[in-house]
Amino acid sequence: MAAEAKDHWSTEAYQKSASFVPKLATKVMGWLDPQPDDYILDIGCGVCDALDIINHPTLPRQQFTKAFSNAAMHWILKPRDRHEAFFRGVRESLQPGGVFVYEMGGLGNVSEMVTALLLTVGRRIGLEKTVEISPWFFGDEEWARSMMEDTVGGWKVEKVEREWRPTTADEGGVDGWIRLMGAKWFEAIEDERQREAAIQEAVKAMEIVCRKPDGGFMLSYLSSIPNQVKQYSSEVADVIDRHVDKIADQVRESLSAQEWIPDALRPRARPPPPVVISLPSSLYERAQNWVSRHKVLTGFIIFTTGVIVYRGYRKSKYGRKTRRAKRARNGGRLEVVVIAGDPKVPLTKSLSLDMERRGFIVYIACNTVDDEVMVQNLSRPDIRPLGIDITDPPSAGASIERFAQHLQTPHAAVPGAKPNYLTLKSVILIPSLSYQTSPIATIPPSSFADLFNTHLLHPILTIQAFLPLLTAKLTTPGEAVPPKVLVFTPSIISSINPPFHAPEATVCSALSAFTEVLAGELRPLSIPVTHVQLGTFDFAGFTPSSLRSSSAVQPGLLTAPESAETLAWPDAARHTYGRNFVNTSRSAISAGRVRGMRGSSLRDLHNAVFDVIDGSNTSGNVRVGLGADLYGFVGKWVPRTLVEWMMGMRRVNELASWQSSHHPSPRSGSENGEGDFGSGSEYISVQPEHAGANVWKEI
Repeated sequence: MAAEAKDHWSTEAYQKSASFVPKLATKVMGWLDPQPDDYILDIGCGVCDALDIINHPTLPRQQFTKAFSNAAMHWILKPRDRHEAFFRGVRESLQPGGVFVYEMGGLGNVSEMVTALLLTVGRRIGLEKTVEISPWFFGDEEWARSMMEDTVGGWKVEKVEREWRPTTADEGGVDGWIRLMGAKWFEAIEDERQREAAIQEAVKAMEIVCRKPDGGFMLSYLSSIPNQVKQYSSEVADVIDRHVDKIADQVRESLSAQEWIPDALRPRARPPPPVVISLPSSLYERAQNWVSRHKVLTGFIIFTTGVIVYRGYRKSKYGRKTRRAKRARNGGRLEVVVIAGDPKVPLTKSLSLDMERRGFIVYIACNTVDDEVMVQNLSRPDIRPLGIDITDPPSAGASIERFAQHLQTPHAAVPGAKPNYLTLKSVILIPSLSYQTSPIATIPPSSFADLFNTHLLHPILTIQAFLPLLTAKLTTPGEAVPPKVLVFTPSIISSINPPFHAPEATVCSALSAFTEVLAGELRPLSIPVTHVQLGTFDFAGFTPSSLRSSSAVQPGLLTAPESAETLAWPDAARHTYGRNFVNTSRSAISAGRVRGMRGSSLRDLHNAVFDVIDGSNTSGNVRVGLGADLYGFVGKWVPRTLVEWMMGMRRVNELASWQSSHHPSPRSGSENGEGDFGSGSEYISVQPEHAGANVWKEI
């Protein structure tokens, strides 16, 4: 019998069917960390049975610095009564502070092999005897720690780990592994033919269970190795348990289909899972499932809906507010509003009509007789012209003085009624809102001069003319409430300062700075100044029907100016700016509107102005109109290069050639030959005939 065992454990058989076993020691050898001065005891490295030598008196005591074992202890520790003596003997063979590192089969090791051997051999010699002759003991982490620290004592387990090692079968395959590792099982079958039949049955069952999809066979090794910290997490354990259960199910299914196995030993197949009839879920359940799968999107939808509902509620409440000017007991009007704006501009006309409807007496500042005629043509008794020529300071001062005297004189609404004093509530400045769009290089200097005079200097002088009236205390009884100053400016273009809009961007930026300075000067006098930044509005009711459908009229805040005709530009300017100018002119941003929308209702503007006048809104800056907030955000946070790209600006790869100008240089002197460049003049005069000269103009 011993000879047969020796034949089974020959070097050739081990190399053919279990050569992977030494390779599994790589990890444990790293933990052993052998050093040149170590004296190591290797347990289980021989080919003979030497289990009883451990108690021999000649065994060296306390001489080894380290002890080591690989893939042997699950054979050595098969007898349960040997565990305590084994670990005690190893402990006594080590020096104080010595280290014992070992690797052995762990609980669940080669479970599919054990199952096949138990069934095939047990059918022939009985299950109890088969279990008795099993040559292996597979422990777990708790067994190792309890046995060494509690039962034996004297050990300190620093690490312990159970590791699953799926291993591909060697050259000998499943048959070679069965014959080598299961030799002791099959030796219990005395009849040689029955023994071979049992081997073939076990091999067939294991090949079914262990076959890999890409060929070959996988052996499920589970090793129990002392480790520094117990790293075998419950998640990995669950994975292994599921894998072992799956293998057991596969073995059971395979063996249950074998007709040659007696009914008493044949395992029963797992019953089929119960049929689950899924009922259609309700709408509420489907919605609940969708919300659970899209939590972020649901949160965004709830937040957006909440903001929309809140703003809608505020707007509804804001729109229901009663906005009426204060009147006398007899119904006479008491409050006066001055609008300094061109009567021809739809915004001036719309605002004056609304203020008059709300109970104000509206005065529109007029510079010419034609403007006064336009105001009178409105045929509203409480919309009156206020003649003031700001180009003539003495005349403008006299007009303001007459207006102040008018406010300090009591007036009766109808003959015979009690007269009342008028109160100046607000001065509203509406600058010109039409601007030229063109490259800077194609705008003549005279156009810039006219632009600054009409769009910038005129509004500044208008406010300057009213400052004495605003800062003086009128001798009118009643509440001492200072008048409000409102300055309107378009905000879409000035927020982003796009190309080819230098006139509007420059003037609006200057007016914004002027308004801030004015607010700072009047704040100590308790005179509020509000900068109203306008978006886009629907002026369909104030635009002639013949122009309403024309593409030349912008259906928003402004009446679009005549587009610069690129064909009239010089070749150099057309080559340099033409394509980008045409692209930006077609974009909604350049037109100062939001594409596809007509603009906000004028009622929003009228309500915002009234709230500033009556003190409901005390903000220094008010944005109103479609696009005012949006373009303000874009101008502040969106990169300028991205905005220009969205407008259609593209790189010009080739520039035009230089063309010399034939204009006489203004540095050459005056007609009298005086005024040389080096004559000490502090300025260079421009001759009248060259005042409108353009550097791009062709001769």
